[in-house]
Amino acid sequence: MSPRSGSSDLPTTAYLVLGILAANDEQLTAGEIKIRAEFSVSYFYWSPSVSHVRRELLRLAERNMVQDSEVTIGKRTSTLYRTTDTGLAALKRWVEQLPDTDQVVIKHPVILKTWMSKDSDATRTLDALDRHLEVTRKRLDEALWSRQRTREVGISEEPSMRTSLAVLNYSIRSLYAELSNITQLRDEVAVGTDEDPAKRVHRPKGQLRRTQD
Repeated sequence: MSPRSGSSDLPTTAYLVLGILAANDEQLTAGEIKIRAEFSVSYFYWSPSVSHVRRELLRLAERNMVQDSEVTIGKRTSTLYRTTDTGLAALKRWVEQLPDTDQVVIKHPVILKTWMSKDSDATRTLDALDRHLEVTRKRLDEALWSRQRTREVGISEEPSMRTSLAVLNYSIRSLYAELSNITQLRDEVAVGTDEDPAKRVHRPKGQLRRTQD
């Protein structure tokens, strides 16, 4: 096997690009691959930039794992990419050889900074957690939109999409869990401050009347 046709030295992002192209057997531009990634793998992996996608496409093209063609719409010419049989075979081998002992490393900068903020102003920590909640809610809404879109275009019932949709549902559950966990963390950090969750309740305290012997 020649150096240009090999696939053992490809990074995970290259297989991510291959997987997106192969998912619905589409021809896509680099920008469209980026968008597909944002509404699929970004919920549990990451979404590479368009420039990164282009680098991986060039790498894959050198190995005859993708094929490109140009299409002109109006005055604009775009490059479309699709997987080749070589690319599909390499993707299948990579998926089947994926070790089940890989350690999952979670990098959560918001949690790291919260953990390190013990001597900082609690207000800044609470603001950071609020911003993270806002971003998480937006990502959840996008994931829900993506699931609904698969139903609208009629691909949700296709057998080949069963695993992908199951992972999407996993991602949606994870985002709901993240909202719950961060909300609870925020309330714990806020105890004793002006934003103490107990202060959100406004009702008469009443009196304790003990029985008399």
